[in-house]
Amino acid sequence: MQFASIVVAAGIGLGCCALADAGSRSGEARADRIEADWTEAQSLRELPAGVQALLGVGLGEEGGIADRGTSFNSGDVLGGGLPQRRFALGAVNGDTAVVAVEQGGRGYQVQTMEFRQVGATWEPVRCTVGIEPPRRSAELLENIAARRPAAPGTCKLPGFHPEPATATVSVPQPQPPRFRLRPEA
Repeated sequence: MQFASIVVAAGIGLGCCALADAGSRSGEARADRIEADWTEAQSLRELPAGVQALLGVGLGEEGGIADRGTSFNSGDVLGGGLPQRRFALGAVNGDTAVVAVEQGGRGYQVQTMEFRQVGATWEPVRCTVGIEPPRRSAELLENIAARRPAAPGTCKLPGFHPEPATATVSVPQPQPPRFRLRPEA
């Protein structure tokens, strides 16, 4: 009798472990599905050239960006030759790229930006703001999908200068004067 209860207890324990393992594997499967068509970029060099230009690669201290894991100016004081932004992680899927960038300063934040290729050029589509850099591309993609877009102008890109909007003013065209002929004429 005691042997039977030990076997039942062991079976229950093994069943629970199998269910827990299956649950964790389904979470991994979900992450794999999210990342299936995406290529993780762990360096600025792994991003398309157009996205690198928009992020400010090669611009130096003002407007530039540091690569992942390298030093950057995380404070408010300018100088010292370090850029105030650092690449955290990226993911690329054909004509779409999602990039996380750390922004130093008093208001430290992590900007997650989505870019789309339109013709031969890349353009920013949307931006979200968080406080923690993502560790994996699945987390990066979830950040851009789940968060509300940031207020316009929050994510500034040194390499992106949109054409100034031209104000269209409609000037009413002069109407020809209306005349009525008198019946005697």
